[in-house]
Amino acid sequence: MNNPLPSASSTPARLEPEARADFNPAWLPLANGSPAPPPSADPRNLEIVRQFQTAYYEINASWAALRELRARPDSPEFPPHERTALQNIETALRQRDELENQCAPFGIIAEPLMEQGLTKDIRFTFGSVRADGRFRAQPFVSAALLNFRVPPKVPGRALRPPGPPPANATSIFPCAE
Repeated sequence: MNNPLPSASSTPARLEPEARADFNPAWLPLANGSPAPPPSADPRNLEIVRQFQTAYYEINASWAALRELRARPDSPEFPPHERTALQNIETALRQRDELENQCAPFGIIAEPLMEQGLTKDIRFTFGSVRADGRFRAQPFVSAALLNFRVPPKVPGRALRPPGPPPANATSIFPCAE
């Protein structure tokens, strides 16, 4: 339970999709087929699901803006606006990649399901949680104390490795001296 999963403070600040003035519910992807995040034994997973939904919403919104722009390529300001739209998509993709990189070491996989260029659903897999939302297993911690008897240093005992020593080496096994 003490895993340092990525938190909202470690990811770039983004406006929640519903709080945006231009919110379009069609651009907000589902989470495992449901509009609400799936139940989870670990509440941090719900936050991560929401972060991915926000990241993919940004990608969808940027993609929709580019498609709308490309529908009228005869506009005189088309090239600079297209460049800006493509840069917005690249920024959204980089932010999503950063979130994936933060979550991957913990076994968190967010696989987007696309339809006509838009992410419609995200399939989540959490390394610590089964599909029904319960923990896979409780962590087990064990310790062992091992004692070894070290033989006394006996001069003349053959403790040297076979073969000649390396050139210019005084000894590679100081205990054998």
